[in-house]
Amino acid sequence: MPLDHIKREVAMMLGQANQRIAVAEAKLAAGNEYDRVKAAGELNFLKRQKEALEARTRDLETAPKGASETLFAWLKKEWFNMSQRIESWIADR
Repeated sequence: MPLDHIKREVAMMLGQANQRIAVAEAKLAAGNEYDRVKAAGELNFLKRQKEALEARTRDLETAPKGASETLFAWLKKEWFNMSQRIESWIADR
């Protein structure tokens, strides 16, 4: 898969992550004290995970030929895990 295509896919993943985090932050603002504390911890985790995805995306620039496929597979797996965690958190609300 060409690197430009991988970058577009990753940019879409990160855009969706930003949207989901924004929804979660809105829920954080509307919750009771217990829910806000729980949500703050969850959002902290999600933001750190998103930052890790962004860092790995930067690694794509310097990856040796052929390694970008492996990096992309890792990014997709991490994206799926993050999405599941966000959906689970929102469903618990």
